[in-house]
Amino acid sequence: MRYLDLKNREKIGLEYLINNLTTISPYGNQKKRDIAPIKDSKTLKETFDHLEFFIKKCQKNKKEIQKIELLLMKLKNISNIVLNLQNGKTLDEVELFELKINTMIFMEIKSITNNIFLKDFHLVDLSSVIDILDPGSKKISTFYIYNEYSKKLKEIRNKKSKIEKLIFLAKDNELQIKLKEERREIVVLENCEESKVKIDISKKLISYTSNILININKVKNIDFTLAKAKLALKYGANRPIIGEHIEFIGMFNPEILETLKVKNQEFQKLDILLKNGNTILTGANMGGKSVILKTLTLNLILAQMGFYVFSDHATIPLLNFIQFLSDDIQDVSKGLSSFGAEIIKLREITGCLTTYDKGFIALDEFARGTNPSEGKKFVKGLSNYMKNFDSFSIMATHYDGVVDDLTPHYQVVGLKNINFDSLKRKIDLNNQNSISLIQKHMDYSIEKIHSNFEVPKDALNVATLIGIDENLKNIIKKLY
Repeated sequence: MRYLDLKNREKIGLEYLINNLTTISPYGNQKKRDIAPIKDSKTLKETFDHLEFFIKKCQKNKKEIQKIELLLMKLKNISNIVLNLQNGKTLDEVELFELKINTMIFMEIKSITNNIFLKDFHLVDLSSVIDILDPGSKKISTFYIYNEYSKKLKEIRNKKSKIEKLIFLAKDNELQIKLKEERREIVVLENCEESKVKIDISKKLISYTSNILININKVKNIDFTLAKAKLALKYGANRPIIGEHIEFIGMFNPEILETLKVKNQEFQKLDILLKNGNTILTGANMGGKSVILKTLTLNLILAQMGFYVFSDHATIPLLNFIQFLSDDIQDVSKGLSSFGAEIIKLREITGCLTTYDKGFIALDEFARGTNPSEGKKFVKGLSNYMKNFDSFSIMATHYDGVVDDLTPHYQVVGLKNINFDSLKRKIDLNNQNSISLIQKHMDYSIEKIHSNFEVPKDALNVATLIGIDENLKNIIKKLY
């Protein structure tokens, strides 16, 4: 899959956001299910323009937006009805009722949206459809094969009504039976004439099906763009610039942000700049390398789908593929270890690199599942391999010696700047919350460093803070 499989979409927080995207109508919900990356810059720019416009309208035209949303809630999906009609099917009364009600709602939406939205979102006039389905201009939310449709039908129904009155007044049993038999014959004539009327109505409606489908598509885009606008306003998302490199300033991940909020913690916003080729990311255990990769991948695919990004500022290129490989990949059903599954996924990634011009790859602790000596060689070799392509890649690793002088290198600050003794005293006083205290003092920001810096050795520090046998600690310390 060129733009992440479902498992990785869930992993980076994309499915969380899609599930929390508040589309209202069945058409908006369908658009949400079918969401896909936009593959040309002109369409992507236009999508951002539309979203920017909708955000302003959500802020300035709150009453109108609320009315539109209430109308969207009333809609049912009549797409199949319209397509069946287009293909020559005669609609039954239930289908004609649904068509009438939803067309009336489209007209109400049109009366608001065509005054406040861009022309691209203007609904077309369907008053002729209403005239066909409401010949008496009653303007009520019901449908019936009205007498106005057929003079003959009116005469049959009048005759039926007279006989029904006679049946009601008749005292003689034989007369009642005779009258009821006459009524049955009239009902057959009525049903036959109603069928002719439905055929005639359906034929008249065929010429308007294209306009109805246009409005369905317009409503789909209105609902979906409104949902994206509300999401952007909720989290303070911003419009990315389409450029030649990847840069985020003040980047964050909404799913992780919400999780931390429950714990009364804040997401530490991130800054990063990537240019073509490979970049190495190192950092201590518990330092948040995985979160950085997930957050970066999430924002890139969101931008590619026409969403505002969760960042104070962003520049993104047009990407032909996005791939994410994490350290917990495995496929037990195929008897694969984590490393075996990584190699299968790597084959897909290198296929994208050699097939498409420009894409993005995030590798989280690649080759962790094999022995350190071979793992280091794999990481260094893969890093050198990915430098040869015009794509963007970033590799988080705990291996030393994989960065050369030409490879950009970011490192998570981690525990580098903390007062270790002070934190140890706090943990000694509140040992049950040692993990949360370490996380609270961990610096999750990243800094660009010289390639000859070693990977931070914070594992022993973290173990000491959490609590480790003193003799064991001293033995491990001598091995450093």
